[in-house]
Amino acid sequence: MLPVSPTLKAELRAIAVRLLAYLCGITCLAIVTAELFKSNPVVAAAEPVERPEWITVERPYPAFEVNLPEFGEGPRYTIRRHELGGGRKDILTFGEPGRSVRYIAIEIYRPGGEQAHFEDPVRALVARAEALEPSGDIRASFPIETKYGPVTTADFAFGRFGGGHCVGFVRTSHAPRLQISGVSCNMGALVDRSSVACLLDRLTLLSAGSDRATAGFFARAEVNRKFCGQRDPLMYATPRHQSPAEHAPTVRLRGALASR
Repeated sequence: MLPVSPTLKAELRAIAVRLLAYLCGITCLAIVTAELFKSNPVVAAAEPVERPEWITVERPYPAFEVNLPEFGEGPRYTIRRHELGGGRKDILTFGEPGRSVRYIAIEIYRPGGEQAHFEDPVRALVARAEALEPSGDIRASFPIETKYGPVTTADFAFGRFGGGHCVGFVRTSHAPRLQISGVSCNMGALVDRSSVACLLDRLTLLSAGSDRATAGFFARAEVNRKFCGQRDPLMYATPRHQSPAEHAPTVRLRGALASR
């Protein structure tokens, strides 16, 4: 075996050093390239999602019923729960405002901790009427006698050229704490106020659960039920002979309610 010359050994060491330097350079270049093209992590802004004050129950179990065969089908039933206070609103709706000849909406509100006192009945009527965009003044009318007692009412026109007429109503009870409110509307004809009494006469309780106070309230109301419209259908056309209350002057409620 021939001995390796010192010159060859030096060349081999130089080649090894150069190869090691090349490998280190390539490694450093790869690291720098990876850092340059590395995508920065996306940090999503943690914005709080505002939950609605009232939550609609997806599968409502009806607690109330209104039998109006004139509509041909039952009402759309909606239940809303207050997220914090636990209050409940049962809403029964017939027809579409401005689209159907008749439109009726009834709301039974049983407050929880979200509301200590009910607002003034007239102001409650104004707020409900404003939701239908009345075309004229909202006029307070005489109360209507119902099986629940006297009901505060207001009249207003709505729709294009004021062709629709509505009677809004509200009845507030403090023991138990509940409020019955709603509207009865016609297109092209005045709403007979007696039909509103018949409408509320047909509002019945299906189930109160463990709420004995509400069950007692509706049980006492049934004693005063008139069973109006049991033989005759609800009539919504203008009656031929109106009671003196129908001819009573009304009070305009638009604005600051100064003329109440």
